[in-house]
Amino acid sequence: MPKKSKLGVKFGGAGKSVIIFVFPAILVLAAIVFFVYLNEREDPQITLLNEVELIGNHQEMTVKIRDSRSGIRQTEVLVRQGDREIKLAGHDFTRKGYLGLAGPEQVQENFVIDGSALKLKDGKVELIVRGRDFSLRHFGSGNEAYSRYILTLDSKPPRIVLLDQSRYIKPGGSGVAVYKLSEEAGRHGIMVNGYFHPGFPLAHKGLLVFGAMIGLPWNTAEIKDIHVEAEDRAGNVGRSAFGIILKKAAYKHDRINISDNFLKRKLPEFTLYYPEMKGSLLDQYLYLNNTVRRANNSKFREVCSHSLPERQWDGRFLRMARSSNRAGYADQRSYYYKGKKVDNQTHLGIDLASVRHAEVKAANNGKVIYAEFQGIYGNTVIIDHGQGVFSLYSHLSRIETAPGAMVNKGDLIALSGATGMAGGDHLHFGILINGIFVDPREWWDGHWLEINILSYLE
Repeated sequence: MPKKSKLGVKFGGAGKSVIIFVFPAILVLAAIVFFVYLNEREDPQITLLNEVELIGNHQEMTVKIRDSRSGIRQTEVLVRQGDREIKLAGHDFTRKGYLGLAGPEQVQENFVIDGSALKLKDGKVELIVRGRDFSLRHFGSGNEAYSRYILTLDSKPPRIVLLDQSRYIKPGGSGVAVYKLSEEAGRHGIMVNGYFHPGFPLAHKGLLVFGAMIGLPWNTAEIKDIHVEAEDRAGNVGRSAFGIILKKAAYKHDRINISDNFLKRKLPEFTLYYPEMKGSLLDQYLYLNNTVRRANNSKFREVCSHSLPERQWDGRFLRMARSSNRAGYADQRSYYYKGKKVDNQTHLGIDLASVRHAEVKAANNGKVIYAEFQGIYGNTVIIDHGQGVFSLYSHLSRIETAPGAMVNKGDLIALSGATGMAGGDHLHFGILINGIFVDPREWWDGHWLEINILSYLE
């Protein structure tokens, strides 16, 4: 009598035959599937993150090798020149198992091609990247990916010849340098105490001749390092140091008294822009005078970090007509509240007072690049005059221009006012060189401009 299974199914002799046939078939099928799985045919993927053909003497590079089927077993990065082959990077990984990824899904190799250290010659070099996975194909050696890149090594930095430069400069002052390069450079200019002033072409002086405006912060105590710097397309950097005499500068000290009436009148103007402003009237004021001031100046530095390469300005810059000076460049201001000193700041422009809502005109030819409210400066316009020179107009009651407009010297751009942290109607006027506030009086002086700037450029 046929036996009954636990499921209540009766199997006779025929049933036994089916079982005997099916189970081995399933095992064979499973073995085939497992064999195919372990012998997957997909090669690893290689991605070179540096899309360069020209490299310098010290080129940092990164390659990613990925395999999502069986995982990465081995990586190797080589550089080859002639019959020399040098290993730059590579790893061997131990199998973690047979189900799932046996090795890492992705490996990132960071390496450096150092021409001098590797004793490579300028010219063609081959970069070879290999990746092998944990597949059992090819008698267990796995799938291999192979990529070859032809690069050109250029280890020589640009040669720099300094042609001329300003002899003297003061803290908060402006200057210029003129130089010639031996080859085209993607980035070049003057580095002063770690601050970079980009160069601009002077085609009338010859091929690959450039100039660069220099602006010193008001508190520069010493010029520790000043040099021309040029980086070619391969990343090689050439430098040529020079000297410039730093003159002394004296600044006026002012006392500014802050009253509750002033704060109650001015602070509501800022609540819309700075809802985080909290605390007492004094707390709010100090937040504006410190945190917001720094943010405003940082914004101006960012806006004025890229200039038109062609000179737009022509001759001396205009000073606001029929106006008197109310505060000077780099005046050292001490702030007092209820007889107690509460803050110190530096005034980075010149305040000019005339009649209420006086016409504000462009100090020189240029392109308007900024026209909006900016913190303690209130409504502000900035004009790019080319070659790293910018003019700034603040506390405006009304703006009569817009970003992108090309203006001529003397064009109406705004009306004076008391927006921002201004106690009364006036114009705050500033000059910036590549984002650094400098003394506007130099740029109002046609004689100074001719001797210290134009004579070198023209």
